[in-house]
Amino acid sequence: MADKKKTTLKDVARQAGVSVATVSYILNNRTDQKISEATRKKVLQIANLLDYTPNFAAKSLATGRSNIIGVSYHLNENTPSRNLEITGFVNLLIERLNRLKYDVLFMPLRASEDNISPNRNIDGIITIDLSHRDFIELADNYYVPIINVDMLVNDLLFYQIYSDIPSLINEAQKYVGDDFYLLLDGYANENYLEFVTGNVAKDRVLIFPECSSGILDSLHDKKAVVIGSYLALIARAYLKDSNMAVISSNETSHILPESVHVIRNDYSKKANLVISIMMNALDKKFDVTHDHKV
Repeated sequence: MADKKKTTLKDVARQAGVSVATVSYILNNRTDQKISEATRKKVLQIANLLDYTPNFAAKSLATGRSNIIGVSYHLNENTPSRNLEITGFVNLLIERLNRLKYDVLFMPLRASEDNISPNRNIDGIITIDLSHRDFIELADNYYVPIINVDMLVNDLLFYQIYSDIPSLINEAQKYVGDDFYLLLDGYANENYLEFVTGNVAKDRVLIFPECSSGILDSLHDKKAVVIGSYLALIARAYLKDSNMAVISSNETSHILPESVHVIRNDYSKKANLVISIMMNALDKKFDVTHDHKV
């Protein structure tokens, strides 16, 4: 079998939409040429994805992978139910990555503000529900495959894998009817929050804990779709079990009583997809589809 054709400067230039000379200047760190920072970052990212660039990650791969995957997420004290879902999902990732002989390294947000140098000894990064600002800061510092979970970054350089919550809400409607409220913790990723709530009237979207106790008290005889098991337990103080449909992962649904109707959000399938795409990206087997709804 013939060896895979080696990536050339022309390949990188074509994918980046710039000249071969520009690629050469950037890869050789020429400072005497006027090249925008945006172009520089784009070329470095594409060159690394095509297995050309001699950056830290590529040097590591030349002598064998580090077998370290970075994971970046943020737990917010105001989103306890979301925190439970995220930590459960991270545990799934760690378990599955460990089986593949990969270690997992937690990557703090805004490391530069804390004078923490970017760790270059990683093969890829999984981000979970980061704000646009936090994602951009992280992506600007690393030129390795990045898989975004429950995030809409809308950039073909990166993969985005996310739960299709609107479809799950439609399924819940079969139980609660059309006249319902949507109760959820907020999401850090602005675009994903808009995607999740986009098909529900804004006056029917209640983000906990921003909504007052008075608003919650008014839900006593109302129907509601609740996202997250822990939030559903809190909501039981205001809602009847028979008036609730809860969207929950398998990993957290066990904390709910049997009287609560549950719509399953398959985190296990999402974790497997994240890891499968990451492994393919590390092997330079790039999926042409960068947007995956689960």
